[in-house]
Parts: sequence; structure tokens; C-alpha cells
Amino acid sequence: MDKDKLIDVKQRFSVWCASTAARASRNCRFTGEQGAEIALNSSLLDYQTLDDLPDPLEFDNLHKKLRQKICLAAENTIKNKTMQFTHGVAAKFINIYFKAMFLNDVPAEHSDYENKINALHPPIDRLLLQKLAEKNVGGLRNFWQWNVFIGWSNFSSDDYEEIIKHIKDVTKGHLWEIEEFWPGFNKTKKVTNNPTLPFYETKTQNNVP
Repeated sequence: MDKDKLIDVKQRFSVWCASTAARASRNCRFTGEQGAEIALNSSLLDYQTLDDLPDPLEFDNLHKKLRQKICLAAENTIKNKTMQFTHGVAAKFINIYFKAMFLNDVPAEHSDYENKINALHPPIDRLLLQKLAEKNVGGLRNFWQWNVFIGWSNFSSDDYEEIIKHIKDVTKGHLWEIEEFWPGFNKTKKVTNNPTLPFYETKTQNNVP
């Protein structure tokens, strides 16, 4: 298998995922083509494998620099100046890119990259924040509720970093573990009459299959 071609395909998919997620906010609509241009004009695509990431202790500094570069690239790409491409939007872009690039093909028993994987930031959205507040995770219900009110796409750099700090504390540094609270996909909930989805359950009418 051609490694360079594989990386290229993974990057195309990861940028599409990142762009789609980041433009979900009503405050910051942009096209897929603009999302690709933003990725190309920042240094995000320099990160092709986990080996390209810095020491986990330096990851937060890298993340901040990437957010700044992506915000600048967005400012130069998106001509509609009413769009608010904030650090919250940039963070969503980065986090989805890294998740799609790096987390889907690392065997669970592969410990060489464990610390780097643990340092990756989870995507932050309203659903996650609402569930964290509902469950009073870390005893921080008011904090999570306040950030639901602010809205992830409105986060400043300081807003975002405070959330990551608390997630890091709650998960003891295994940041990806916070995603168990994300309610967008629930494996215990049956899906009726859609065989294309997992956990499919046939619904009957008048007790007739």
C-alpha cells in the first residue's frame, strides 16, 4: 500500500469532517471549498501521523498556535465578514481533523502513542456540554451550564482553554474519555425500521412482522 496516497486520502476525509463540523454553527457558515482552503493555508496539514505531534506536555501550546493560524486563514478566506470564526470554531476544526486522522486506526493495545492520544482535545459542542451539566460531571454543573449559554461557536481562546482544563482534570489527563457523555450516539438505544443503522430493531404493526 502506498503510504503517501493513504495519507492523502485520510487528509481529504479528515478535512471534510472538520469543515462539516466547524460550519455547523449558524454564526459561521462557510463552504466545504473554503474549509479546504483554510486547512491548506494554515499548518494543520503538516500533521499527518502521530509522530508529527509534539510531546504531550506541549500539545496545548501547539493547539493554541494552530487556532490562531486557522482563525487568520479563515479571515483571509471567508469574504462575508459577518461570519464569526472564533477560537471555538477553530478548535472544532482542529479536534475533528485530529480525531479523524489519528484515532480510527490505532489498535487499543498499541501503547507507544498512548500519551499523545490522551492529550488530544475532544470536540466540544452543545450536546456534550448539556450532558456534562445534567450529570454534574466533576461537580461543575454551573460551569457547564454557563458554557452551554455562551455557545461553543462563541468561545474565546480563554473560554476554550478553561473548558479543556476542567476536562483534563475530570478525565485525569485522558481527554478522549469525556466523550462517553456525548449523547449524539447511544449504543443502548434501539433504532427502529432503519436497517442501515447499528442496533436495528424491526417495528411491527398489529403484531405482524
